Amino acid sequence: MLSVIRQWRFAKGLSGKLVRLLIIQLMAISIAAMLGVYAAAQVLEKVLVREALEGEAEHFWALKADNPQQNLPDTNNMTGYRSQNGIVDHLPEPLRPLAPGYYRVSLHDDLRSVVHVSQQGEERLYLVFDQVHVSNLALLFGIAPLTAVLVVIYILVWIGFIRTNQAISPLVSLSNTLESFDFRSHRVSDLDLTQLEKETDSEVAILVQSFKDFAERMDAMIQRERNFTRNASHELRTPVTVLRANLDLLRTREHDPAAVKNIIERMQRTVRDMEALLETLLLLARESESRLQWGLVSLNEIITYQLDLASKAHAKPGVRACMSQRCELQTSAPEKVLAIIFANLLRNAFSYTESGEVRVEVLKHAIAIQDTGCGMSETDLSRAFEPFYRGQRAATEGYGLGLALVNRLCKRFGWRIDVDSELNAGTRITVHFPKSTVLPISDLD
Repeated sequence: MLSVIRQWRFAKGLSGKLVRLLIIQLMAISIAAMLGVYAAAQVLEKVLVREALEGEAEHFWALKADNPQQNLPDTNNMTGYRSQNGIVDHLPEPLRPLAPGYYRVSLHDDLRSVVHVSQQGEERLYLVFDQVHVSNLALLFGIAPLTAVLVVIYILVWIGFIRTNQAISPLVSLSNTLESFDFRSHRVSDLDLTQLEKETDSEVAILVQSFKDFAERMDAMIQRERNFTRNASHELRTPVTVLRANLDLLRTREHDPAAVKNIIERMQRTVRDMEALLETLLLLARESESRLQWGLVSLNEIITYQLDLASKAHAKPGVRACMSQRCELQTSAPEKVLAIIFANLLRNAFSYTESGEVRVEVLKHAIAIQDTGCGMSETDLSRAFEPFYRGQRAATEGYGLGLALVNRLCKRFGWRIDVDSELNAGTRITVHFPKSTVLPISDLD
């Protein structure tokens, strides 16, 4: 009980409210029990004892009417006295001034007794009921039952408190864990809730699991935001510098139309590169694809169109583009996502190929892009999907985001990407579409 009182004084939150509620309940029950005992004692004295004494007095007077020599009542609990014609000298002194009625007086050893005085004619009857017996009756019929009920109620309230405290203790532990965790110095995913998840009931376990899921999602969102802000500010420096240098150069060559044309073309390419970079960064930072439009699309048509764009944008004298189609592939997906995947893969293939060919193959449930470029080492191959990583032999301009974005989108939509590469021989990247529909090549028309 002392520990409960200490909790009442110092506890906060749900646990403190529960302790205070318990104490208030116990106090309310105790007050109600005391009032009940007092009321029972009053009922016992003023109703039961009074009615008993009045009944004894009526009984005596009835007997006295039949027998004038009727003896006064004299029992273990009650003593009778009588006075005639106002003579009260023979009575105990506390009884002498009493008129007919109901009284409490002290007769012997300061023990208060219940006295009932009645009168008929010139004769008075004094019935004295022993207070000890009244107290015993009050204890027997009032205090004892109420005390037993009070003890039972206390026990039930205490059991209810213990069970309720056990039920909310996981919530209190979770609150204490969250309160003591430094969210500024640590990641949300570093919060260890494993013990709580194992030892609590299903509701709290669901709450803990939901919080863990939210923490993981929040960490991922924070990481994406950090990557976007850090890498965007870093990677945009180069194209901004190029634009500024070309603007300065444009002022000095304004009288040379050919030079101006070349400068403007370089600036336009740089702007397109910046747009592509921003689009890529935003896609990497986006959490869901809910805004993308889904539909049944032909992979053959998308890859053909992207191959044509890439071959024109990255035209090189010694590089040719070719395509072979063994079947037609159709799948349900956002067309924009597929265009971004194929555009990045084809851009890489043309960028890293100085001679030879870039070949696209439409296979059953897959599309492969093969180039005859510089290839990748084992180190480059193991890190090919890391954002902003560019191979050690990379001599072309780029941001190291192409394969990272392709890999992220493939994972999101349930596609698989395989990369095979050999130094100085080329790279083959295959994107598998397991849920695609395969149609015969004759159905292309």
